[in-house]
Amino acid sequence: MGEEAPIKSALAFKWTWDVVRDVDGLERRLKERLFYVVRPRSDVIVATSLTNPSMILFVMMCGDEGGDLIVVQNPGGWYSDDDIIEHMPLFEKSAGIKLLKDQA
Repeated sequence: MGEEAPIKSALAFKWTWDVVRDVDGLERRLKERLFYVVRPRSDVIVATSLTNPSMILFVMMCGDEGGDLIVVQNPGGWYSDDDIIEHMPLFEKSAGIKLLKDQA
């Protein structure tokens, strides 16, 4: 059996502000909804659920109109890409953002 890759999958999305309107509000909302959040820079949020071990990391680059969201699954995750995409509306609601429909 071969060595396991350190990343199982990664997906990229574009998003815009919705219920929350700024990075501070986004950080606060995610923490209220039981996410562990770090801000390596004033315009970047990295979040994961408080489950241990965490399987999914959400990396959000934030700008005036929204930004980019990278969803990274570690090797312990059991989700397919389709499963992750199917459940992104739950993250949208938790975060207070809107994913843009055209992801090209």
